[in-house]
Amino acid sequence: MTDWKALAAAAEPPVPEDLLPDVIPALEKLEAAFRPLERALPPDTLLWTSCEDDA
Repeated sequence: MTDWKALAAAAEPPVPEDLLPDVIPALEKLEAAFRPLERALPPDTLLWTSCEDDA
């Protein structure tokens, strides 16, 4: 699992320490939900496309 506390501290601006108990559990749940979906993607799938890619 991702070290969300370290990422929150490294963010600009950093996530305030007093908000971490509310933020981290939600991020852990999202990560747990998306990991199986990520593993199901074919290896050649582009993980990100932007609006410019549609033009």
